[in-house]
Amino acid sequence: MPAATERPTKRRRWPVVLLVLVVVLAGLVVVAEFVLRGVVDRIIAQQVEQSLPDGTTGQVDAHAEGIVIPQLISGTLDRVEISSEKLTVDGIPLAADVTAQDVPVDGKGDVRDVDGTVTLASSSVKDLAKYSPLFDRLSLADGGVELTGSSSVLGYDITYAAKGAVVAQDDGRGISITPESVRITNSDLGLKVDSIPGVTGVPVQVCTAQFLPEALRVRSLDVSKSDATVRITADALPLNEDGLRTVGSCG
Repeated sequence: MPAATERPTKRRRWPVVLLVLVVVLAGLVVVAEFVLRGVVDRIIAQQVEQSLPDGTTGQVDAHAEGIVIPQLISGTLDRVEISSEKLTVDGIPLAADVTAQDVPVDGKGDVRDVDGTVTLASSSVKDLAKYSPLFDRLSLADGGVELTGSSSVLGYDITYAAKGAVVAQDDGRGISITPESVRITNSDLGLKVDSIPGVTGVPVQVCTAQFLPEALRVRSLDVSKSDATVRITADALPLNEDGLRTVGSCG
Protein backbone atom coordinates (compact mmCIF):
# COMPACT_ATOMS: atom_id res chain seq x y z
CA MET A 1 0.00 0.00 0.00
CA PRO A 2 2.69 2.67 0.76
CA ALA A 3 4.37 2.00 -2.58
CA ALA A 4 1.13 2.75 -4.44
CA THR A 5 0.81 6.17 -2.82
CA GLU A 6 4.45 7.12 -3.47
CA ARG A 7 4.23 6.92 -7.26
CA PRO A 8 1.54 9.64 -7.67
CA THR A 9 3.44 11.84 -5.24
CA LYS A 10 6.61 11.51 -7.31
CA ARG A 11 4.70 12.22 -10.51
CA ARG A 12 3.29 15.37 -8.98
CA ARG A 13 6.78 16.52 -8.02
CA TRP A 14 8.22 16.33 -11.55
CA PRO A 15 6.34 19.36 -12.94
CA VAL A 16 7.44 21.37 -9.91
CA VAL A 17 11.05 20.35 -10.39
CA LEU A 18 10.92 21.20 -14.10
CA LEU A 19 9.36 24.55 -13.33
CA VAL A 20 12.11 25.31 -10.81
CA LEU A 21 14.77 24.29 -13.34
CA VAL A 22 13.24 26.55 -15.99
CA VAL A 23 13.12 29.48 -13.57
CA VAL A 24 16.75 28.89 -12.53
CA LEU A 25 17.93 28.62 -16.13
CA ALA A 26 16.01 31.76 -17.06
CA GLY A 27 17.62 33.56 -14.16
CA LEU A 28 21.07 32.40 -15.26
CA VAL A 29 20.37 33.64 -18.79
CA VAL A 30 19.32 37.04 -17.44
CA VAL A 31 22.45 37.25 -15.30
CA ALA A 32 24.63 36.16 -18.23
CA GLU A 33 22.99 38.76 -20.47
CA PHE A 34 23.55 41.47 -17.88
CA VAL A 35 27.21 40.52 -17.37
CA LEU A 36 27.95 40.07 -21.07
CA ARG A 37 26.29 43.38 -21.95
CA GLY A 38 28.57 45.23 -19.56
CA VAL A 39 31.63 43.42 -20.89
CA VAL A 40 30.71 44.01 -24.54
CA ASP A 41 29.99 47.71 -23.96
CA ARG A 42 33.32 48.20 -22.16
CA ILE A 43 35.30 46.36 -24.82
CA ILE A 44 33.78 48.44 -27.63
CA ALA A 45 34.41 51.69 -25.75
CA GLN A 46 38.03 50.75 -25.00
CA GLN A 47 38.66 49.70 -28.59
CA VAL A 48 37.36 53.02 -29.91
CA GLU A 49 39.38 55.02 -27.37
CA GLN A 50 42.57 53.17 -28.28
CA SER A 51 41.97 53.71 -32.00
CA LEU A 52 41.19 57.43 -31.99
CA PRO A 53 43.18 59.46 -34.58
CA ASP A 54 46.36 61.20 -33.44
CA GLY A 55 45.56 64.46 -31.72
CA THR A 56 42.18 63.13 -30.50
CA THR A 57 41.66 62.15 -26.87
CA GLY A 58 38.68 61.54 -24.63
CA GLN A 59 36.46 59.08 -22.79
CA VAL A 60 34.02 57.04 -24.87
CA ASP A 61 30.81 55.26 -23.86
CA ALA A 62 29.28 52.44 -25.90
CA HIS A 63 25.98 50.57 -25.79
CA ALA A 64 24.97 47.52 -27.86
CA GLU A 65 21.21 47.55 -28.42
CA GLY A 66 18.99 44.49 -28.14
CA ILE A 67 19.73 41.13 -26.50
CA VAL A 68 23.46 40.56 -26.89
CA ILE A 69 23.74 36.77 -26.41
CA PRO A 70 22.25 35.78 -29.80
CA GLN A 71 24.19 38.62 -31.45
CA LEU A 72 27.44 37.34 -29.97
CA ILE A 73 26.64 33.88 -31.26
CA SER A 74 26.00 35.25 -34.75
CA GLY A 75 29.27 37.21 -34.63
CA THR A 76 27.71 40.61 -35.36
CA LEU A 77 26.12 43.28 -33.15
CA ASP A 78 23.05 44.70 -34.86
CA ARG A 79 23.30 48.28 -33.65
CA VAL A 80 25.79 50.04 -31.38
CA GLU A 81 25.62 53.57 -29.99
CA ILE A 82 28.94 55.28 -29.28
CA SER A 83 29.11 58.64 -27.55
CA SER A 84 31.44 61.00 -25.78
CA GLU A 85 30.76 64.23 -23.98
CA LYS A 86 34.46 65.05 -23.60
CA LEU A 87 36.41 64.56 -26.79
CA THR A 88 39.29 66.85 -27.67
CA VAL A 89 40.45 67.14 -31.28
CA ASP A 90 43.66 69.12 -31.84
CA GLY A 91 42.94 71.00 -28.63
CA ILE A 92 39.31 71.73 -29.53
CA PRO A 93 36.68 70.25 -27.14
CA LEU A 94 33.55 68.71 -28.62
CA ALA A 95 30.89 66.06 -28.07
CA ALA A 96 30.06 63.16 -30.37
CA ASP A 97 27.15 60.74 -30.71
CA VAL A 98 27.42 58.00 -33.35
CA THR A 99 25.32 54.97 -34.29
CA ALA A 100 26.80 52.04 -36.21
CA GLN A 101 25.18 48.88 -37.55
CA ASP A 102 26.50 45.37 -38.22
CA VAL A 103 29.47 45.70 -35.87
CA PRO A 104 31.77 42.61 -36.06
CA VAL A 105 32.26 41.01 -32.64
CA ASP A 106 35.84 40.02 -33.44
CA GLY A 107 36.77 43.59 -34.41
CA LYS A 108 37.60 42.57 -37.99
CA GLY A 109 35.83 43.89 -41.06
CA ASP A 110 33.69 46.96 -41.62
CA VAL A 111 31.00 48.66 -39.60
CA ARG A 112 28.01 49.56 -41.76
CA ASP A 113 25.77 52.61 -41.97
CA VAL A 114 27.62 54.91 -39.58
CA ASP A 115 25.55 57.99 -38.77
CA GLY A 116 26.26 60.52 -36.07
CA THR A 117 26.69 64.09 -34.95
CA VAL A 118 29.58 66.15 -33.63
CA THR A 119 28.65 69.16 -31.50
CA LEU A 120 30.90 72.13 -30.79
CA ALA A 121 29.99 74.72 -28.18
CA SER A 122 30.31 78.39 -29.07
CA SER A 123 33.39 78.64 -26.85
CA SER A 124 35.13 75.98 -28.96
CA VAL A 125 34.40 77.43 -32.39
CA LYS A 126 36.67 80.46 -31.99
CA ASP A 127 39.68 78.17 -32.22
CA LEU A 128 38.68 77.06 -35.75
CA ALA A 129 39.90 80.37 -37.16
CA LYS A 130 43.46 79.05 -37.01
CA TYR A 131 42.67 76.71 -39.90
CA SER A 132 42.11 79.55 -42.36
CA PRO A 133 44.62 82.38 -42.91
CA LEU A 134 41.77 84.66 -44.00
CA PHE A 135 40.12 84.75 -40.59
CA ASP A 136 41.39 86.27 -37.37
CA ARG A 137 38.42 85.27 -35.21
CA LEU A 138 35.32 83.12 -35.60
CA SER A 139 32.13 82.98 -33.53
CA LEU A 140 28.71 81.42 -33.92
CA ALA A 141 25.57 83.21 -35.05
CA ASP A 142 22.10 81.91 -35.85
CA GLY A 143 22.34 80.22 -39.22
CA GLY A 144 26.04 80.88 -39.71
CA VAL A 145 29.16 82.41 -38.22
CA GLU A 146 30.52 85.86 -37.51
CA LEU A 147 34.12 86.39 -38.48
CA THR A 148 36.81 89.02 -38.60
CA GLY A 149 39.77 89.33 -40.94
CA SER A 150 41.98 91.68 -42.87
CA SER A 151 42.42 92.55 -46.54
CA SER A 152 43.45 95.34 -48.88
CA VAL A 153 41.03 97.74 -50.63
CA LEU A 154 42.14 100.58 -52.91
CA GLY A 155 45.63 100.33 -51.49
CA TYR A 156 44.43 100.53 -47.90
CA ASP A 157 44.99 97.76 -45.38
CA ILE A 158 41.63 97.20 -43.74
CA THR A 159 40.12 95.01 -41.06
CA TYR A 160 36.57 93.78 -41.47
CA ALA A 161 33.75 91.92 -39.74
CA ALA A 162 31.20 89.81 -41.58
CA LYS A 163 28.49 87.27 -41.13
CA GLY A 164 29.10 84.10 -43.09
CA ALA A 165 26.89 81.28 -44.31
CA VAL A 166 28.22 77.79 -43.57
CA VAL A 167 27.48 74.66 -45.65
CA ALA A 168 28.99 71.21 -46.06
CA GLN A 169 31.02 70.71 -49.22
CA ASP A 170 29.56 68.36 -51.82
CA ASP A 171 32.34 65.81 -51.36
CA GLY A 172 31.83 65.77 -47.58
CA ARG A 173 35.49 66.49 -46.88
CA GLY A 174 35.05 70.00 -45.52
CA ILE A 175 32.84 73.01 -45.01
CA SER A 176 32.53 76.27 -46.93
CA ILE A 177 32.17 79.65 -45.22
CA THR A 178 30.93 82.48 -47.43
CA PRO A 179 31.37 86.00 -45.94
CA GLU A 180 28.32 88.26 -46.33
CA SER A 181 27.21 91.70 -45.09
CA VAL A 182 30.80 92.82 -44.67
CA ARG A 183 31.70 96.02 -42.80
CA ILE A 184 35.07 97.72 -42.29
CA THR A 185 36.10 97.97 -38.64
CA ASN A 186 39.18 100.25 -38.74
CA SER A 187 36.96 103.33 -38.99
CA ASP A 188 39.82 105.85 -38.91
CA LEU A 189 40.30 105.22 -42.64
CA GLY A 190 36.88 106.74 -43.33
CA LEU A 191 36.03 104.04 -45.87
CA LYS A 192 32.48 102.80 -46.31
CA VAL A 193 31.89 99.93 -48.69
CA ASP A 194 29.11 97.40 -49.15
CA SER A 195 31.45 94.64 -50.23
CA ILE A 196 35.13 93.79 -50.25
CA PRO A 197 36.53 92.31 -53.47
CA GLY A 198 37.92 88.86 -52.92
CA VAL A 199 36.09 88.55 -49.60
CA THR A 200 32.35 89.19 -49.99
CA GLY A 201 30.56 86.25 -51.55
CA VAL A 202 33.75 84.25 -52.00
CA PRO A 203 33.51 80.80 -50.30
CA VAL A 204 36.41 79.89 -48.06
CA GLN A 205 37.08 76.15 -47.86
CA VAL A 206 37.90 74.69 -44.46
CA CYS A 207 39.11 71.08 -44.53
CA THR A 208 37.45 68.90 -41.86
CA ALA A 209 38.61 65.57 -43.31
CA GLN A 210 42.00 66.03 -41.64
CA PHE A 211 40.35 65.44 -38.24
CA LEU A 212 38.12 62.46 -39.12
CA PRO A 213 38.74 58.81 -40.08
CA GLU A 214 39.13 58.71 -43.85
CA ALA A 215 35.79 56.98 -44.49
CA LEU A 216 33.69 59.60 -42.67
CA ARG A 217 32.05 62.48 -44.52
CA VAL A 218 30.43 65.73 -43.35
CA ARG A 219 26.85 65.85 -44.64
CA SER A 220 25.16 68.86 -43.03
CA LEU A 221 25.45 71.53 -40.36
CA ASP A 222 23.00 73.12 -37.94
CA VAL A 223 24.36 76.35 -36.45
CA SER A 224 22.98 78.53 -33.67
CA LYS A 225 24.52 81.08 -31.30
CA SER A 226 25.10 78.43 -28.65
CA ASP A 227 26.54 75.53 -30.65
CA ALA A 228 27.19 73.97 -34.04
CA THR A 229 26.07 70.42 -34.82
CA VAL A 230 27.74 68.60 -37.70
CA ARG A 231 26.25 65.41 -39.15
CA ILE A 232 28.77 62.79 -40.26
CA THR A 233 28.15 59.51 -42.10
CA ALA A 234 29.93 56.55 -43.67
CA ASP A 235 28.57 53.62 -45.65
CA ALA A 236 31.36 51.45 -44.28
CA LEU A 237 34.06 52.14 -41.68
CA PRO A 238 36.92 49.67 -41.08
CA LEU A 239 36.81 48.55 -37.46
CA ASN A 240 40.53 48.37 -36.87
CA GLU A 241 43.27 50.68 -35.69
CA ASP A 242 44.39 51.61 -39.20
CA GLY A 243 40.84 52.34 -40.32
CA LEU A 244 40.10 54.62 -37.38
CA ARG A 245 43.50 56.29 -37.06
CA THR A 246 43.97 57.06 -40.75
CA VAL A 247 42.42 60.49 -41.31
CA GLY A 248 41.27 61.96 -44.61
CA SER A 249 42.64 64.83 -46.64
CA CYS A 250 41.39 67.58 -48.92
CA GLY A 251 42.57 68.03 -52.49
